[in-house]
Amino acid sequence: MHYVPRVYLEKFAKQRGDEYYICALEKQTGKIFNPNIKKICVETDLYLLDGSTEGERQMIEKLYNDLFEREYNKIHKILVDDSRDAITMEERYDIISFVVSMFYRNNVWNAGYNKLIDETLAKAYHLSKANEKDSFFFGEQEVSIAGKSLEELQKENRDKDRQMLALNAIQRIFELTRMRVVNDVVTVVKTEDLIVTSDNPVSFRGEKVNVRPIPIDPNNTLSLPIDDCHLLQLRPWGDKLDNNLTMLGRMSEFSIVSGIVAETNNQFQYNQAERFLLGTEDGIRGFQYDPNGELFKKKIQAKFASRMPKPQ
Repeated sequence: MHYVPRVYLEKFAKQRGDEYYICALEKQTGKIFNPNIKKICVETDLYLLDGSTEGERQMIEKLYNDLFEREYNKIHKILVDDSRDAITMEERYDIISFVVSMFYRNNVWNAGYNKLIDETLAKAYHLSKANEKDSFFFGEQEVSIAGKSLEELQKENRDKDRQMLALNAIQRIFELTRMRVVNDVVTVVKTEDLIVTSDNPVSFRGEKVNVRPIPIDPNNTLSLPIDDCHLLQLRPWGDKLDNNLTMLGRMSEFSIVSGIVAETNNQFQYNQAERFLLGTEDGIRGFQYDPNGELFKKKIQAKFASRMPKPQ
């Protein structure tokens, strides 16, 4: 099951016949390759529920498709149409709910939770073994480790928690969408420099730069690249714009500002990616990881110099 939907990945991919292929950079190895979008950002049974029928087991997968993915091509067409400066309330809700769904359906939340629980179980397991005990308490639950390896115990717990995590993600999507539709202004930033995405594509930042933002805070700005030259942002500015919530904000960034927007997004995407940076061939091959900002400074200086009038 795709935790980054194919309908989203298509906008960065190249079509070959009936198939779409995207360019990917693997963080761990630095390898660049061109997978079919059907075979990346996939995890088996990620949203699978318990149930006696296939429909019951696939309920969350169907929910994501029906509520968030089905209308995305229509949403994308609206967002990249420079002549559109307003949206209906229904379109606005669809856009906001799609961004929020991309934020919370992502596997990075599951991976972070599983890593934390794995580490906690490992400490308890080794301590119990050292004290020659066959069980330990995890919260209020007694966990038996008799005849189990640590790996078996961790897998057993991940399987048990999978359904809970899937249901919690859906709940958080509905909660945050409900909060954000009150005040969000939908804005599209268009760049002349190539932007990329990742397997964790929604970035967020708070109002206060020096304070670590809380993910569910509706005052965060959420940013999502929607193709190689458009960045979609949800900004909590409705009260500052006389609650003109059907406005579709547009900013076309060129020259130096475009470079800043693109480079900021691309470094964000790399830093928050779990495994893969994703995009067009030119976007990925042109990317350079720049943790200290030195390459970025040189790029901006070069852009500035190229636009300075030449001496007569």
